[in-house]
Amino acid sequence: MNGKVMRFGQVEFDPAHRRLTVAGRRVALDPPCAAILSVLLDEAGGDVDKDRLLEAGWPDRLVHENSLAKAIGRLRHALGDDGRALETVHGRGYRLAVEPHAVASAPSAPPRARRRRRPALVAAALVLLAAAVGLGRFLYGGADSGMEDLRRGEPADAIGRLLWVDDHPENNLKEKRFFEGRKIAVYQVTASEEVPPLLAMYEYRAVISDMNRHGRPLAGLELVREMRRLGDDTPFFLYTVVPSAAQRQLVAEAGGQGVAVTSEELYATVLPLFARKKRLAGNAGARLASEEVTEP
Repeated sequence: MNGKVMRFGQVEFDPAHRRLTVAGRRVALDPPCAAILSVLLDEAGGDVDKDRLLEAGWPDRLVHENSLAKAIGRLRHALGDDGRALETVHGRGYRLAVEPHAVASAPSAPPRARRRRRPALVAAALVLLAAAVGLGRFLYGGADSGMEDLRRGEPADAIGRLLWVDDHPENNLKEKRFFEGRKIAVYQVTASEEVPPLLAMYEYRAVISDMNRHGRPLAGLELVREMRRLGDDTPFFLYTVVPSAAQRQLVAEAGGQGVAVTSEELYATVLPLFARKKRLAGNAGARLASEEVTEP
C-alpha cells in the first residue's frame, strides 16, 4: 500500500502517514489503531488473528488482549458508520468486511505552507494547554493539584480496576469496600451508556452490572450484548437478587461470564481474575527483564 490511499465506503486511509479521513473530515488515530487498520486493510475480507494484530499494534511489547479489544472499539468509533464493517471473529480475531481500492495519495503541502501554519498551530496548542491547566485547577483546587488528583479514589498500588454499573450504587457499598480493601479500584456509573466509552479509554478487569436499571428490566443483558457487538471482551458479571436458570443461560449466550447472587459468590467469581492478572504481570516482567527490552 506504499504511496497509496486506501478507500472504502466514506473512509480514506493513508497508511504511510497514518492519516484517516471519514466523510471528508480528518479523524485522529492513535498509533496502535493505525497499525491495526493497516493490517486489516491488507487482509480485507479475511480473518486476522489476535496475535498478529497485537504484534502490529504494540511491536516488541507484551500487552493484554483487552488492549486490542479497546483499540478495536476506538477504531470502530473513528470509522463512523463504516465501523460496522469491522467484525469480530469470535475465538480468533477480527475481520474487515470490505473491498478497499487504492487511489493516488494527495500531494504533500509545500514546505513554506507548512512553516506558515506551524506558529498558528503552536499558539493554538499553548492556548489549549493553558485552558486545560486552568480548568484542572478550578476543578481540583489549587495550583499544586497535579495529575495525582485526577486519580482520586484509586490507590497508587491498585492491582486493577472494576467498572460497576448500577442505578443504585448505594446498594453495593459493602462489596465496594471489600474489593477496595484488596487494592482493587472500583469505578461506579449509573447508566449503560457510560460503559462503552470508559471501556474504550481505560482498562478494567471486569464489568459488574445489575439487570433491571432505569425501568429497563433487561438492561444488564442489553449491556453485555452491546459490549460484545463492539468487540469488547472485558469479562462481564451480572449481580442480581432474582436469579433463574433461564437468566444465567441468557447471560452466557450474550457473552457474559457469570451471574452472582450473593456477595460471597461475587467475590469468588471476580477475585481470581485479579490473581491471574498479577501472575501474568509477574511473568511478563521477568520475560522483559531477561530480554532487556526497554519501552519508549
